Amino acid sequence: MGWLNCTARLAAERAFDGDAFLGELAAEVQKRLRAAKAEVAHLKMSLTPARGPGDIGAINLVRNDFAPEASLRLAKPVASGQLILNLRAEAAPEVLAAAVREGLAAAAGKFPALKATLEDLQHFRPGKPMPTHRFERAAA
Repeated sequence: MGWLNCTARLAAERAFDGDAFLGELAAEVQKRLRAAKAEVAHLKMSLTPARGPGDIGAINLVRNDFAPEASLRLAKPVASGQLILNLRAEAAPEVLAAAVREGLAAAAGKFPALKATLEDLQHFRPGKPMPTHRFERAAA
């Protein structure tokens, strides 16, 4: 299982449809993960506009054969904002990183004058969990 967390800054010369961007990004990442035969456990993204506190757009995907689903919609077009993306999938972390980098570039390219800049990207494979089992002695 690979894990990936990233943030990106989105900025455009004129306002764009943030919900449509999230949909395009989800589709682009999904397409690349399918090509790599990586099964998605979850893909969650949110877009918070730089202006307009309290507004947020969010989309998620829980399986390769499902369509990405918007859970929150933005009230109006945005000119800039922060994208947060969280991905878990059955693939090497490097495969996830490539899918996100390429998907972000492809999705941004579909929106005139939109620039998407990765601020932080972490991808890894967590270690096997080692649970602690505790048993209490029955009172005699």
